[in-house]
Amino acid sequence: MWAYLPKRIFFLVCPGSLSDALRLCGVLLIVFSVCSPLADANAAQESVLPRASQDQLDALASRVAEQIRRSKIDPESTKFLVFDFSNTSDKQCSKLGAILADRFSAVLANHADGFVVLGRELLTAYLKDNWIDQRDIQGEGIELAIARSIGATGVLRGDLQEDPDNQLLLTLRLEGFGPAWSAGVVIAATDEMKALSKEPNPTFSFTAPFPVEPGVLMAGSDGVEIPECVYCPPPLFNDLARASKYQGTIELSVVVTSEGRSDSILVLKGAPFLLNKQAIDAVQKWKFKPAQKNSKPVTVRVPVEITLRMN
Repeated sequence: MWAYLPKRIFFLVCPGSLSDALRLCGVLLIVFSVCSPLADANAAQESVLPRASQDQLDALASRVAEQIRRSKIDPESTKFLVFDFSNTSDKQCSKLGAILADRFSAVLANHADGFVVLGRELLTAYLKDNWIDQRDIQGEGIELAIARSIGATGVLRGDLQEDPDNQLLLTLRLEGFGPAWSAGVVIAATDEMKALSKEPNPTFSFTAPFPVEPGVLMAGSDGVEIPECVYCPPPLFNDLARASKYQGTIELSVVVTSEGRSDSILVLKGAPFLLNKQAIDAVQKWKFKPAQKNSKPVTVRVPVEITLRMN
């Protein structure tokens, strides 16, 4: 069963751009690693990865391709998606992890015979459309469920770890058909590569300042109180979210009117499996004790964090 934790719903002052949100979210009802355009990715690979590292990735891609051919269930529908490689130490998706994943995906596609490697721009589009940080979707079953929702059969995930000799150990895991399979390689690393492994990849969280909204105050500042939710029905969840055992948070920005109604709901940080839409549908039904200023009810904008957790 899914548990909705009302005590974990709280209001923060989270800046963001209303105009950018409307443009990027498209509509208010649908409410990680970042993959660069292919040309930029290729340029980054050539400038960052020494030839020895590229050759090691190419050899590993050949091994993975052979494993896929031996293990595939249905060659007509075997499609794979490569996720950004994350650091073993902190699960951070680094800039180096994205560059290596771009390179590996492109090389694996060259070895594809009897299977298809989907373009990583599909993953980027999914994360962007749903305001997802790829760190929030790591975990057994979650990435595979997301990949299958956008047309893949299986996924290839990778972990990066710096070894005692200051080299990088890359361990890959192939999931989506039969037993999981893994393989690793020690990559010759330059100082630039090591530095990039410590730089987080940009995410799609909502960070630009909100523009001024006529008649809407900011809760918690200039003597404006914070509204109190008095009727907070939990979001609904679909079977895919339950099956993947997803747990995480959704951060929304909500206008609470002087009558205690929610309005103008935007996503600051989202979740997969259409949970953004279901969270918005729930918040639209919420009733609030309005915020006050000088003992009079006022309309305010407040961020709301909803925590989703399995019992």
